[in-house]
Amino acid sequence: YDAYDRGAETALLLDFNGNVAEGPGFNVFCVDDGKLSTPAVGVLPGITRRTVFDLCAEAGLAVAAADVSVAALRQSDEVFITSTAGGIMPVTMIDGIPVADGKVGAITRRLMAAYWQKHDDPVWSSPVRYP
Repeated sequence: YDAYDRGAETALLLDFNGNVAEGPGFNVFCVDDGKLSTPAVGVLPGITRRTVFDLCAEAGLAVAAADVSVAALRQSDEVFITSTAGGIMPVTMIDGIPVADGKVGAITRRLMAAYWQKHDDPVWSSPVRYP
């Protein structure tokens, strides 16, 4: 509620060491020097989070689950969140301050495109047929 009282759209939860954990219903990733990281502790091991690991492996991108401090997140080149409902969603502002140049980064755009392309691949998706 503190975040909402300050005009934020959502909030991040911290782990017991004060590092970033996750958001309410989403996981967090940051990109620095072309390498991705996502919190390792206090997170729901979400399906879309796992999918990002798989997409990174296909694309040859380095990704690791590790401690992510609040300061490191704020200083990242790119930040995005993941959820089942939204897929991969860019974050361009944290606490009213732009992430890097305030635009969606190239790696985030690349992963977003790959994620949505996988929805047409029967290996990655299962259609729901309604009568």
